[in-house]
Amino acid sequence: MTHDPAANPFADDDVPRQPSFKSPGTVGMILFLAALSMLFGASLLAYIMIRVYRSDTIPLGRIQLPHLLWLSTALVIGVSVALVIATRQIREGRHRAYRKSLTAALALAAGFLTVQSPAMINLLGQHEQFRATNVQFYGLIFFLILLHALHVVGGMVALVLVTARAYRGDYDRPNAGSAAASGFNPIDLTTLYWHFLDVVWLVMFGLLISMR
Repeated sequence: MTHDPAANPFADDDVPRQPSFKSPGTVGMILFLAALSMLFGASLLAYIMIRVYRSDTIPLGRIQLPHLLWLSTALVIGVSVALVIATRQIREGRHRAYRKSLTAALALAAGFLTVQSPAMINLLGQHEQFRATNVQFYGLIFFLILLHALHVVGGMVALVLVTARAYRGDYDRPNAGSAAASGFNPIDLTTLYWHFLDVVWLVMFGLLISMR
C-alpha cells in the first residue's frame, strides 16, 4: 500500500529533525558575539553623540589620529586571512602547512597589539595636552581602542591554545576535517571570533576617520 502524503499532512512529524547548529560551542559563540556587538555598538553610538554634541570644542576633521592605526588595521586583517587559510588547510589534511598558518596568525596578532601600544600612548599624550581645555575626545578614542585591544588579548589566548594543540597533533586525526566542517573544531570558533574583531575594528576605525 502506497503512502499518500496529502492524506496525512502530519505524517512527517515523526521524522527526526536535524538541529540548526550541530555544535553547542557554535551556539555559545554566536550568543557571546551578539552580546559583544551590543557592547561595541553602544560605545560607538555614545562616541558619535558626544562628537556631534561637542563639535564646537574641536571641529570635525581636526582630530589627529596616530598613523600607526593604519598599520594595525592591516595586521588585524592579516590575522583573519591566515586563519581562513589554516581552516582550509586542515580540511585538506595539510598538517604542516596549517600549523605554519596558525603561527603566522599568532605573530600578526602580537604585531597588532605591539603597534597599538605606541598609538594608544600617543592618544593619552594628546588627551593630557587638551584636558585643560575640557576636550575629552582623545580620551574617548583611547577608551574605544583599549576596549577592542582587550578583546584582542582574549583572541590571542585562544590562538595560543589552538596553536599549541595543533603542534601536539590534536587536529591531525582522520575525523578532524569532518569535525571542522560541523563547527566542532576550536579553530573554526577562533576564526569566527577573529572575524568579529576584524569587523568591529574596521567599523570603529572607519567611524574615527570619518568623524575625527
